[in-house]
Amino acid sequence: MYGTTALALEQNAYNAGCYFAQHQPGGNRVFMLDFGAARADPSGGGAIDFSDVYFSNPTILTALEAASNGVHNCYHAGLTEIAYGTNNSALSGMSDRDAMNAGYWQEQRANDLFNYQRNNRRIAQDAAAGSDVEPSWAGKTISNDLVNGASKAADAVWYDFGSADGCPTSGSGGACNNGWGTFDVAWASFSGTARPLPEIYYAVNAAQWAVIRRNWDAHKSGYYFAGSTGSTGVGLTPQQGWDDLSADNPGLVQRQPGTICFGC
Repeated sequence: MYGTTALALEQNAYNAGCYFAQHQPGGNRVFMLDFGAARADPSGGGAIDFSDVYFSNPTILTALEAASNGVHNCYHAGLTEIAYGTNNSALSGMSDRDAMNAGYWQEQRANDLFNYQRNNRRIAQDAAAGSDVEPSWAGKTISNDLVNGASKAADAVWYDFGSADGCPTSGSGGACNNGWGTFDVAWASFSGTARPLPEIYYAVNAAQWAVIRRNWDAHKSGYYFAGSTGSTGVGLTPQQGWDDLSADNPGLVQRQPGTICFGC
């Protein structure tokens, strides 16, 4: 999400919602709006968007409601799950409590969006939250505090559409980048209300996430993928990424919501 003013952010969200609705192929699909780096403040947190401008959660909620309006006004087919996304970039200036609060309030805004949808009888819409959690961007403890805060709110699904930087590609455990281990990545993606929609840009990424899944199941059980995240200009197309992840995790990758595609 880009916008240097609240009005621009709102308009961009509306336009994105309309575009998504016009191209919705049917079924249950995730429409992820990534508002950038998660932050906390006394008003209940917010994010630094991709224009490098901080917006508080009340402003972001207005943009999410605009996205809901765009989806509604341009409706074509299916159910659209509108998700409030962030990332764990540069969380080092925040305390563990700050990060937990950021996740908690992000999830609460998803709940507010759900209420807005229901109050406006948007029966073909749902709400969720999530984060692009990447080990290289911040430490494991503070990053997982985002997830723990979201799970504490427990109002909506929390999608991890992040990566497994430096994690092994075989076996059932090992070290990842920046002091993370495979179970730390598993926790960020499957604990509490979290569900994985991992970035599968290259075949190696699918192999890494198979290790993450095996590591979780060695300690707990039931790990599965809500789908995968793809992009353009990388080694695999979004469909190839989903196919590779599914091949490495047979029967454990959902077709719906299925695939998030950034830049498509």
